[in-house]
Amino acid sequence: MPPLRTAALVAIIVFLVSLGIAATVDHNVSTQDMDRSVRPGDDFYRYANGGWLRREAIPAGQSSYDTRALLVEKTSQRVRDLIQEAAAAQPVRGSIAQKVGDYYASFMDDDAIEAKGLTPLTEEMANISAITNKASLSAYLGATLNSESDGLTANADHDFGVWVNQNFTDADHYVFHLLQGGLGMPDRDDYLDPSNKMSELRSQYKMHIAAILKLAGVADSEIKAERILSLEIQIAQTHAPDSDAADVFKQNNSWKRGDFAVKAPGMDWDAYFNAAGVAGQAEFIVWQPSAVTGTSALVGSEGIDQWKDYLRFHLIEHYASVLPKAFAAEDFAFYGTILSGMQQPPDHYKNAIAATNGALGQAVGQLYTQRYFPPEAKARAQAMVGDLIAAYRGRIANLIWMSPQTKKKALAKLAALRIGVGYPDRWIDYSTLDVVRGDAFGNMHRAESFNRSRNLVKLRQPADPDEWRIDPQIVGAVIMFSPNAEFFSAGILQPPYFDSQGDAASNYGSAGAGIAHEISHSFDELGNIYDAHGRLGNWWTADDLANYHAAAVKLVAQFDRDCPLSDLCVIGKRVLGENIADLAGLLAAHDAYVLSLKGKTDAVINGLSGEQRFFLAFAQRWRRNQDEAALRRQIITDHHSPGEYRSDTVRNVEAWYKAYDVAPSDKLYLKPEDRVGIW
Repeated sequence: MPPLRTAALVAIIVFLVSLGIAATVDHNVSTQDMDRSVRPGDDFYRYANGGWLRREAIPAGQSSYDTRALLVEKTSQRVRDLIQEAAAAQPVRGSIAQKVGDYYASFMDDDAIEAKGLTPLTEEMANISAITNKASLSAYLGATLNSESDGLTANADHDFGVWVNQNFTDADHYVFHLLQGGLGMPDRDDYLDPSNKMSELRSQYKMHIAAILKLAGVADSEIKAERILSLEIQIAQTHAPDSDAADVFKQNNSWKRGDFAVKAPGMDWDAYFNAAGVAGQAEFIVWQPSAVTGTSALVGSEGIDQWKDYLRFHLIEHYASVLPKAFAAEDFAFYGTILSGMQQPPDHYKNAIAATNGALGQAVGQLYTQRYFPPEAKARAQAMVGDLIAAYRGRIANLIWMSPQTKKKALAKLAALRIGVGYPDRWIDYSTLDVVRGDAFGNMHRAESFNRSRNLVKLRQPADPDEWRIDPQIVGAVIMFSPNAEFFSAGILQPPYFDSQGDAASNYGSAGAGIAHEISHSFDELGNIYDAHGRLGNWWTADDLANYHAAAVKLVAQFDRDCPLSDLCVIGKRVLGENIADLAGLLAAHDAYVLSLKGKTDAVINGLSGEQRFFLAFAQRWRRNQDEAALRRQIITDHHSPGEYRSDTVRNVEAWYKAYDVAPSDKLYLKPEDRVGIW
């Protein structure tokens, strides 16, 4: 995930690492997963997880296994049951359950989809056939501009993608973010890399294009496939490389409406923006100017018939999942097998559930939270977040490496930080979205139009920092640097991460430390270029940065000494940012746990004090079984340390030494002067 953090620095999907906890206070303390024969001060990871590591095997066909995998599986089953129940019950017309159930049932209705064949595409195909010049081509491209981008998309499904979010320099207003797109393969290098491997991939992609066109009854499919690939190669040549996405300042290109004709000639921009529904929009953020300029030039230079072939293919490709099964089979043959190495397609119901979640995410979320995340759970999670914020307020005020003027800015940013837990206070209103059983294509088309209209309406409204950014049933969280907000879903705030009826010490040591980890990123090298309202602008001083790096030297050295294999050690500099966040999260979560006790002493459960359970829960967050190849790959490519060493973060915390009577003779013992105290 760190490449996405630095790539977008705007919206970040973060999946917290898991902790094995069950649903009652006693089971919330996972003593059955421990190995008490191990001395905590010698190997805290195996003391906390030894039983689990011996018991849980890596499933066949997988390279790793952790408790998060269990949680994802459990949550997926719950969502499946909810959607299928709604489909079977046939609830009241217009209700959330009706829309969810009928969307799923329609996607599963293969007979109805087969019977309709390609007739659902008739109107769109006619619109493409009616293109005769640059103006009508531009209008069609604008009409199909879709709200499919979320700030992370490097290549949108259509010629451009749109993301409606606050301005990088104006936190009060939404703006139209325009992103590069138009490629059928994932990355520009798939088109431009001259290697034999990539050349072969392009040949396979061309055969896929021809196969799709042939299934659709298009004449001269091989010739047209060649022309389509040629156009996509030219589009790819205009795309910005992925490395540019590492610098948000390269993305922050403000264009006025009149700039497009001057900076990007070729497209009829009046026709484009009129058809897109944003004729009155005055300002845009163009993330990759080269792509906008280059694609616009291709509209002006390339033949209309070539563009029409391209558009027909991408129309079919876009809706392949709701067309006769031969199209889905061909899609899987290329995207599933050739690109991803999958041997068998997912079960049909899994695709149907994914499609339903994609179209009606918050509708499914309402059904999920009604059953699995009641208001009482949200209230307890909010109380924990309140303690975490209070803990950070105290820690920021006492930071040694941060200057007094920077501390004021940090505290202002902390005060403005919005943290949503569980589910939104205001759900999306789906009342105007018509979902018809037996009309899979129509449902998908109407859902896209509905979401597009919702986003365009936002352009006329004040920016809302509380706009919910993740479906509640997803096991994950979203950090938004712009705006200054974070969201933790109901899917992640459940056992094994968080038990609303369980032990507070374990909750703070697991989910609390995870939330606190993410909060820290708003105040480190990732977050220091965004102010309290998510506007771009460095608020650290040069001395702050130098002092921060100096304080981190000892942490780099700690992890450099971690060598899980005889010929391979952790690269301390590579994992430094996440290790600092782990330490910050652990320290703040411990402070928050102490605050939650309000001066009282926590109970002893299963022979463990509250302090011991807190640190035990932290160590159990990181347990994972993985094969050697996966471990090597993680160390070489990942910005996160292996879980075994992340759990060792405790050796920098004085309270852990006291809780477990760690002595100088223990292997994990660090002298006080060697412990890292960045936060």
